[in-house]
Amino acid sequence: MDLVFDIGNNHRPKGHALIYFRDATNDDKIYATYVVVFPLPLNFAKYVPPFLASSLAGASATEISCFSMPPVPEEVDNYEQLVDLAQIRSDDLINGGKHRPSDAGQAMQTVGELSQAYTDLWTEHSGSLTTHDISEPEGLAVNEVMYSFYNESDRLSELSKLIVRLRFNIENEDIQGQEETEIEINTLGRYLPEECEVDKLLQVAHDSTSKGTRLLKLYLDRCFGIFEKDSLKIAQLDREINDTETEE
Repeated sequence: MDLVFDIGNNHRPKGHALIYFRDATNDDKIYATYVVVFPLPLNFAKYVPPFLASSLAGASATEISCFSMPPVPEEVDNYEQLVDLAQIRSDDLINGGKHRPSDAGQAMQTVGELSQAYTDLWTEHSGSLTTHDISEPEGLAVNEVMYSFYNESDRLSELSKLIVRLRFNIENEDIQGQEETEIEINTLGRYLPEECEVDKLLQVAHDSTSKGTRLLKLYLDRCFGIFEKDSLKIAQLDREINDTETEE
């Protein structure tokens, strides 16, 4: 099955995508679901009571490679909303074709087929990655799945916690902890708007001077201003950042 990407590239799928459908009888109505391909295989039988696990025979039943929610596409406000979401979250956006709300069974089957096709693309893409590309610790890969389900507020709260942990690791010269936390911040950064300038946050986090500490707080506050869409707050913070960076 060929997938039609409105945002993204079928040669480099990101592993998480919004799939949308247009009503078969009304093009103005849009429905959508969200698909995540797990970076690690999930053996479902390990997480259910033993008396149920015995009924999940076969790898196809116990090993889950992707997850789509909702399983039947739900109506959304409009196409533009999905474009904004995909850009903010760095998701792929895929055209799933037509949808008949009255036929839930067919809709579930279609979502399943599209999810599998997307998973196949990811599997093919991940197989071509270099060792460097896939060498993140297992726990960090699992965190990426978690981040994909977070809302924007939760991601910013997590970013604040990770920055605090990074500063602690730097101050205590914990090199391994520092490297792992930086990887985690970069992973989380994929799900934040580019305007948050996560790379700049990492840079000033290494500056333990009072100036560096002020800049770190300003950049974090700016991330929250972007989330709140508060242009006045962002403009004020940009001025304070510029003044702080240029001070002697």
